[in-house]
Amino acid sequence: MPKNTKGGKKAKSMKNSSVPTKAREIPVPEQEDDSHVAVITKVYGDGRYLCQIINNTGVVPGDYQINLSSGVKRKYARGIIMNAGTYVLMSLRDFQKDKGDIIFVYKDSELEYLKQHDYISVLKDSGDTNIDFSKDGDNNDPGFEFSEI
Repeated sequence: MPKNTKGGKKAKSMKNSSVPTKAREIPVPEQEDDSHVAVITKVYGDGRYLCQIINNTGVVPGDYQINLSSGVKRKYARGIIMNAGTYVLMSLRDFQKDKGDIIFVYKDSELEYLKQHDYISVLKDSGDTNIDFSKDGDNNDPGFEFSEI
C-alpha cells in the first residue's frame, strides 16, 4: 500500500470530490487582427490544415491553408485533437492572404457562445451525407455486372 503523504482522514475523503473547473476566456474574431472563425475541412499532417472561414452571414467562399504554430502547439500539448469539423480562430497573414495561423481552438460547448453573440450564423456540418456512388449518375446501374458460372 502506498504511503499517505496528503494528510489524514479528511484529505482522503476529498480525493473523489469534483473540483469546479475554471471557465476559460473565449477569444472572439477582431477586425484589426484580421482574425476569423473557421472550420477545418482537411488535415494534411505536420500541423497543416485546410479550412473555410465562417462568419455571421455564412460560409465565405475559398479555402485557406493554416498552420499550427509552435506557441499554440505548446499551449495544446496533449489536451486537444483537431480533425475535420473542428472550429478554430485563425488569423490571415499580412504578406500571404491565402495562408493563416491558428490562434485558438474552440470546444463544442464554446460554439454556442459564438452563435448567441452573432459571430457565426450556422454551424457547418463536418461530413457530406449525400454522396453518390453510382456510375454516370444512374442510380439503378451499380456499374458492374454479375455473370453466372
